[in-house]
Amino acid sequence: FIELIFADVSGNQATVRSKALTEEHARDSFENLLFSVCRFRELTGVYPQNITVVSYDFKEERFAGLHRAAIGFPEARFFYVGTPASAASKDGAKKGEALARAQFQQDPYGCLGNLYRKKLKRDPFHRSVPYPNGCPELQGLFSYCGPLPYPGKLPWS
Repeated sequence: FIELIFADVSGNQATVRSKALTEEHARDSFENLLFSVCRFRELTGVYPQNITVVSYDFKEERFAGLHRAAIGFPEARFFYVGTPASAASKDGAKKGEALARAQFQQDPYGCLGNLYRKKLKRDPFHRSVPYPNGCPELQGLFSYCGPLPYPGKLPWS
């Protein structure tokens, strides 16, 4: 176990554990990003200035390109840290990633077709998603569905 120490904006040191938060309602990678931004707003009262995603290296294009663009977050303030997949799983993972990327290129918000059906299957108990209650400025983005970028105003734009 490694415990990281960092300073917050006021100079106070805190462990990562005391600063960590979870988001437990996302049913796909797009929701993972969007819901995490909303959860951050719920807990801090502000939207993040920067976003850093840590995931497998082969998912970078999907997160840093497609999902970031779908929420309209500035590219210069979005960072991606990729971790390598194991050699044994890399080929299969890359094939699956190519399919996921192609689907999100056609349906950036995951609200139609296969992506929507997959999302419904990942919620067999029909749990309600608490968002965007904690981030009312994103109400329009949460209800938007279409192949074009969200046309409304966003807190970071």
